[in-house]
This record gives sequence, structure tokens and C-alpha cells, in this order.
Amino acid sequence: MSSSNGEKAPSKEGKKSFFRVFFTKLKKRRIIETLAAFIAGGWLVLEFVDRILVAHYHIREKWLDIVFFSLLAAMLCTILWRWFSGVEKRPGNVKVEVLMVPLVILVTLAIDLNLIFQIAGIPPKRLLISVVAFLLGIAWIVFKSLQWAAGIPDAAAKKFDISKLAEIKPEKSIVVLPFANISPEEGQEYFCDGMTDEIITDLSHVHHLLVISRSSAMTLKGTKKTIPEIAQAVNVRYVLEGSVRKAGNNLRIAAQLIDSANDAHRPKSIRARWMMYLIFRKKCHAQLWQH
Repeated sequence: MSSSNGEKAPSKEGKKSFFRVFFTKLKKRRIIETLAAFIAGGWLVLEFVDRILVAHYHIREKWLDIVFFSLLAAMLCTILWRWFSGVEKRPGNVKVEVLMVPLVILVTLAIDLNLIFQIAGIPPKRLLISVVAFLLGIAWIVFKSLQWAAGIPDAAAKKFDISKLAEIKPEKSIVVLPFANISPEEGQEYFCDGMTDEIITDLSHVHHLLVISRSSAMTLKGTKKTIPEIAQAVNVRYVLEGSVRKAGNNLRIAAQLIDSANDAHRPKSIRARWMMYLIFRKKCHAQLWQH
């Protein structure tokens, strides 16, 4: 007796856990909400057709059947799509919802066409419509099966990968790193920050040139990252780094424009030369200001 009781307990627990998981999936995929919406909305639509169109305007009652089957098909398609699209593991890349939804639509169209023929007084074409719908359904299943077997992704399933967008660096873009103070004298940080600010301001006036803001550039002060890592972090093509060294009346400002694509100095493009011209002009102003 004890062994039999011990075997029944796990089965009850298993059933409870199965229904709990199933109910959780229904809530997660919003199946219950979908059913409630279609039942309430479908009832209102059927009442409108029955009470207004059929009773008042005297249209054929067959239209009530057409509306009913159309609503039923729409509900089935929505439930199938919500349920199977939430499946994470897809053996063989088979998407059941992509197969089932068109088949449901084909069956509904076949039923509706037969009803419409009856309303129009045309002799029933049930056999012909059924054969055409059946052949179209088989053709759709074969087509999608061959497509999935060949590994060709669905056009509707292609999603834009935002990570690829982040890898595309604008051609006309630059970040100015805070100039490093290598002066033996103390108190030159303000001058280095001022140089950085002035160069960012001048470069921002260049048409079609994307310049990282000063507040963002200042967060890179003293960073140990490499040039490609910095360019990747702020998504730019060029990186400008420099240093300021002052000893007595001698002032030396060094600036390097680096192409992050190959981590090389001295870019040969016209835009890069224009950037270096602006930097050279700022260096001259700084020297005149010091003297």
C-alpha cells in the first residue's frame, strides 16, 4: 500500500506542475487576453450583423455565417501565431505558425467563397474550391519546407541588428582627447583643458564634421585605453591626441591625428589635412598668447 501511495503522489505533482507551466505560458504569450478580446469583440460584431444588417436591412443570413467563420479564423491565426512564435527552440528552423496561419486562411477563404456563391445564386463550386485550396496548401508546405531545408531565412524574419549599426563609424567624425600636461611646472592643467576646449570649438564649425562634445571627451582624460578602443567607444573615425610642455618661456604643443581604422598617423585625406590646419592655427595662437 505504501509503495502504491508513493507512486501516485509524484503523478499528481507532475500534473499540477504541468498545468502551472501551461498556464504560465498562456499568460506570457497573452493567449487568455486574445481569447477574451476575440470573444467579446466577435460577439459585438455578430450582434451588429444579426440585429442591424440582417433584421433591419434584410441582407441574407448567410452573411452572418461568413462573418462568424472569418472571426473564428482570425482568432485561430492570432492564437497560433502568439503560441508558436514564443517557442525558443525550433528544430530544423521549422516555424509552425508560418505554415499553419496561411492554411487556416485558405480553408476560411474556401468556406467563405462557397457561401458567397450561394448568396449570389451561382451553382456551388465546393469540389473545385476545395481542390484548389488543398493544392495551394500543399504547395505552401512544400515551398516553406524546401526553403527551411536550404537554410534560407524568411524575409519577414530578418531583423535589423543594431550592433552592426554601432560598428559603422561615420567617415567625418572625430574625438579630441584632453591634452596631456607633461610640463615640469605645475598649474598647467587649465591651459591643457583650454586647448582641448578651443580645438573642439573650432572643429565643430567644420561643415559635415561630427565632433564629440567636450563633456564626453573630458571623461576620457587619463584613460589607458588604446586608440581603436576609444574610437569604438564613442563611434568615431579619427582621434586627436596631444600634449603640452612648458618650461620657462618655451612652450611646445604636440598634436597627432590618428585614423582608428588602421591606428596610423598622418591621414592623407583632405578632411584630415583641414583638421591639422585648424590644430596648427590653434598652436600658433597659444604660443602668441604665452609670449
